[in-house]
Amino acid sequence: MLRRLVFMLTTCLMLNACMPPPPPPGYRLPLAQPLSPEVFGDRLCRHLELKDYSGCMSEVMDYFETPIPDDVPYGRNSNAGPIALILGQEVYLGRYDASPFITSLWVSRAEKYCQGSYNAFAGSTQAILEVQCSDGRRGRADLGSALDGRSGIGVLEFADGTRGEFVYGYQPLGQAIPYRYISWNPPQEAAQ
Repeated sequence: MLRRLVFMLTTCLMLNACMPPPPPPGYRLPLAQPLSPEVFGDRLCRHLELKDYSGCMSEVMDYFETPIPDDVPYGRNSNAGPIALILGQEVYLGRYDASPFITSLWVSRAEKYCQGSYNAFAGSTQAILEVQCSDGRRGRADLGSALDGRSGIGVLEFADGTRGEFVYGYQPLGQAIPYRYISWNPPQEAAQ
């Protein structure tokens, strides 16, 4: 009986140690979590009609299964890169730059755009981005990292109750071979 109890407790402790921790208070997502290609694909393809959804998901899955050299240079690109905001049926594309103390993002679609940031040095007490869009809406974005630390997902909640979802990073959004459904071209670096 004692052996069985010890085995059950040990198993329970081991399983809990392998599960991601819950989000910190005030956050919607864990700071880091395991994310499968299916999670990225669902977020990137969900806005499409059913006839295109399966093709988009297949393309995302193929991209993850195809060996692509990780030739994105470290340094500035370790915590910066492409980001997509899926807002209703529209996909906004742009760039994010992150550090533990300052993060910013800028996404656009035609003439519409949204931008957000937090800055611990300017008084932000949480790593939640305050977002403002060109249509006047304001909201808060919470980004959660995949275990690689270079990609992830996020949630945007506007004050009016509408929601959007983020996908960010070179792995899910591509670098050399963009998706047919979501293409991203990196902005030209400013001449120095």
